[in-house]
Amino acid sequence: MISKVYSPAKINIFLKVEGRETGSGMHFINSLFAPIDLFDTIEIEESASFSVVTEGISENIPTEKNIIFKAYSALQGYVGKELPEFEVTIRKTIPSGAGLGGGSSNAAVFLKFLNEYCKLNLSLAQLIEIASKIGSDVPFFVLGRPALVKGLGEKMEPIELPPSDDFFVLVNPEIHVNTGLAYSLFDKKFPNCDTSNRVPEHFSWKNEDIFNDFEEIVFAEFPEIARVKMELEAMGAHKVFMSGSGSTLIAMTKSEEGAGKIVSEFSKRFKTVRKIKIG
Repeated sequence: MISKVYSPAKINIFLKVEGRETGSGMHFINSLFAPIDLFDTIEIEESASFSVVTEGISENIPTEKNIIFKAYSALQGYVGKELPEFEVTIRKTIPSGAGLGGGSSNAAVFLKFLNEYCKLNLSLAQLIEIASKIGSDVPFFVLGRPALVKGLGEKMEPIELPPSDDFFVLVNPEIHVNTGLAYSLFDKKFPNCDTSNRVPEHFSWKNEDIFNDFEEIVFAEFPEIARVKMELEAMGAHKVFMSGSGSTLIAMTKSEEGAGKIVSEFSKRFKTVRKIKIG
């Protein structure tokens, strides 16, 4: 093995859908992204042919459809030369279809590995340019720090998160939410993207600054996620919000003891439940 790298998840602390691009129909967002301390592990070896094996999920993804191969191909096209071939093993801890950006993070981390290992000397701006062709969340993971993310994901403004005295617990209800379906449901419910949520001018950890435009429609389609949110609130979380297009929920508590009780209770039902650090 020539390298082992760690690929972080992210959460959306707020997420506003602001419109669509003419022609492609892709959606513009305005969101606060932050990395968290939940990681996939990626092991990399040089090989005679390129392959990607994903462990920890039931789905069998062919190499040519894996986002890591897409990243490899995009970088090779950008630099205009052939790169070494690799055998890549992804050991998944970040659940898929969960609003945590696991696949996008894998792609970004692999791009940065290739840049260093192959001595390409590409700048951060160049890596972000390549990342934007791979997926809308990939540029953020190349940046690798909290940021306001706008447009199709390519416009980023790094920020320092204000301090919080809350404790954060991540609960994944083990419901796979397809992002395309979530946007389709959103378009039917809000054809003009006219939700009541408003982006804060200056973010703080006030409850009203934390929201997700997808919650209403995802909860209607998957009522079990809404029930888990209500259960978390009943256990003392003063704020519970969904990340991305779902299904992962983040519960905020004012005490470490309260966070520990949530972890203890929900770990009996779901695999991915843990206290997290943000940023």
